[in-house]
Amino acid sequence: MRSTLVVTLLALFLLPCVSASINVPGGYVSTAPLVSEDHVLIRSSGTFDGSAPPMVRAYGENATLHWVIEGPATSQPDMADVVHVEGGTGPCGTWSDRIVIAWSSGLLEARAPDTGLLLWQANTTVQTWGLTATPVLVDEGLLITTRSGVEIRCPTDGALLHATETGLGWRNPASMVNGTVHVGDESGRLWSWTPGEAPSFVELGGAIRHAPLHLNGGLVVHVQTGRTSMVEWLPLGANGQPQLVSEAHRLASGASPGMPVLLNETSLAIADFSGLQVLTWSAEGWDVTRLASTSVQGPLRFEQGRLTASENGPNGGFLAFDVAEAHAPIALTTGLRGYGTAPPVACGDAWLLVKDEGKVVLEPEEGGPTCPLSVDIMPSTEQTSVDKSPAVWTLSLMAAFLAGATAGYRRGPLHALRWASPFLLVAFVALMPSLMGWWVDQAPQPVGETVWDDTWPDDWREGHVVVFELPNETLAIGGLEPRPSALEATVAAADELDVSIALEDHALGRWVTAIDGVAADGWVYEVDGVRPAVGPEAFTLDRTSVVVWSLA
Repeated sequence: MRSTLVVTLLALFLLPCVSASINVPGGYVSTAPLVSEDHVLIRSSGTFDGSAPPMVRAYGENATLHWVIEGPATSQPDMADVVHVEGGTGPCGTWSDRIVIAWSSGLLEARAPDTGLLLWQANTTVQTWGLTATPVLVDEGLLITTRSGVEIRCPTDGALLHATETGLGWRNPASMVNGTVHVGDESGRLWSWTPGEAPSFVELGGAIRHAPLHLNGGLVVHVQTGRTSMVEWLPLGANGQPQLVSEAHRLASGASPGMPVLLNETSLAIADFSGLQVLTWSAEGWDVTRLASTSVQGPLRFEQGRLTASENGPNGGFLAFDVAEAHAPIALTTGLRGYGTAPPVACGDAWLLVKDEGKVVLEPEEGGPTCPLSVDIMPSTEQTSVDKSPAVWTLSLMAAFLAGATAGYRRGPLHALRWASPFLLVAFVALMPSLMGWWVDQAPQPVGETVWDDTWPDDWREGHVVVFELPNETLAIGGLEPRPSALEATVAAADELDVSIALEDHALGRWVTAIDGVAADGWVYEVDGVRPAVGPEAFTLDRTSVVVWSLA
């Protein structure tokens, strides 16, 4: 007891000093991590040479990797944030909690936030690349900016509800104000579209690479124009369309602007190569407060009253300010430095910090709930259950003996049995669990096939193993990063082994119909020696599952 108390006090003393770090393999990490209930989701883009595919990885306590999602190969980095959509009801139906991922290949998909299992997929327009803008949940549904337009899709199943064509865009999320969608493009056009009507636009020049912000009855855009940029504010008319630019609210700024963020109804934060500023709207123009003079070229983030950003440079760190306390700086003591665009993210009582090269650090901060990545240093205390049944039946037998002996001595054997019977019954009932346990132990146990093959390398135990039992040979590969489903693990293994996989849609979801060109009478699969009752697309794997495919 004393040692447990000492360890607990030591753990509480050290807890604020504990941090976790992750090295995300392959590609660049340029988007903010997404914190869910049990996981932290970290997205990495693929490498330009194709050596590493784009990925979304789910990490849990002690930075343990739970599962990964591999995206389609593409020449354009994946830089749209992974979005958590809470369960709700809309015009198209009802949906549960889910995460939505937009891939630059044009693929849009929704997955279960706890397991990563696929819920639905949809394909969008591709012109050199596909989706590069973060999806936005609005009352009408999921607002999706495609390569060449805007769509509204149902969160339930991804069904297309409304769509229109605009200009070609890149990293240009849309926003919706009073039923009208507003989005910019690479030509500097600010488009406005009400579903069911034709879109219109205002020419601003340059490139608009963020969602227009609704501020004080108008729209704010930070337009990139060569080596400079321009902040514009356009009042909205009674018809919901932007009017002429307010000359009093045109503000020249630095090159390569990041993505601005609203702080309240009349102020916003902007960033570019020249630094970070807060703009407050007034009738005469902008009241400007400069917070930093270092290069910030990624999205700004505002949550829990704190404004955060990542400095983009060879020795770039991180910025954080308490907006409610006159933008007072918040010290981040991490030694993580380098190029980066993802802002710090609050994770329970800590900060999640990430740089492009894939280094992720958990920076502790006192107060608040626990982050899913937190290091578990608290001692585990187990309650030992005590089986009281032996004492009960022992006492009952003793009582039966004494009662029976006394009654037999005074009135004969029949009275002895009558007095002893209740105590014998109690003893028998108390003895029943022990008898049942003994009976189960004596019963023969079914012996299944051993899943693990001793000829496999030991390092395969740290991940998934997939086996293809072909007619003339058996192919196996292991140590794979854990995938959410048996099907995704199968496809990943086939890619590694350079084996072709043919898939078809069935009532149980997608099914493998041929492996390495062999179809025969069909294929069946087992996971850890058991044949599942559902299709491989719907079967969740453990971190070290073994999947075996064999001919039916």
